[in-house]
Amino acid sequence: MPATLEVPLLEELEVPEVSVSSAVLKAAAHHYGSQCDKPNKEFMLCRWEEKDPRKCLQEGKEVNKCALEFFRQIKLHCADPFTQYWTCVDYTNLLELRHCRKQQAAFDDCVLERLGWVRPELGQLSKVTKVQTSRPIPENPYHSRPRPEPNKPVEGELKPALYGSRVFFWNW
Repeated sequence: MPATLEVPLLEELEVPEVSVSSAVLKAAAHHYGSQCDKPNKEFMLCRWEEKDPRKCLQEGKEVNKCALEFFRQIKLHCADPFTQYWTCVDYTNLLELRHCRKQQAAFDDCVLERLGWVRPELGQLSKVTKVQTSRPIPENPYHSRPRPEPNKPVEGELKPALYGSRVFFWNW
């Protein structure tokens, strides 16, 4: 009989949704990435180590909480420049940022002036970093299987194939 599957209760899964469009996410991505870096990396580390999303529900809630707080701060302090920026991104073909540099500069200036957030340098968020975590290391972090038994020794004498190797059928 298979093992019992522990499913979280519906109340544990209930979180307020971050209901924004892809244009809003793309326009806010650089500042969001720098402001919510720690919870996001903590969640991804948990998912990678545990290989079981049920064990990372708390980290996922922290990511959601950080995103909601981030967008509340943007709405409170820089709603107008941000709306102009994401609207421009939304109206461009393929959500390209290069067509909206004026609106981006206005939004970045507002965020810097009112919230003190500096836009990260290009490539800063994609650098490899170590994550300090308070979670214990899993027992088997790589989820590796036990080593297989070694092959049994071959009994008898091994002779070469009569017509050469079967891997290559041409001889040049």
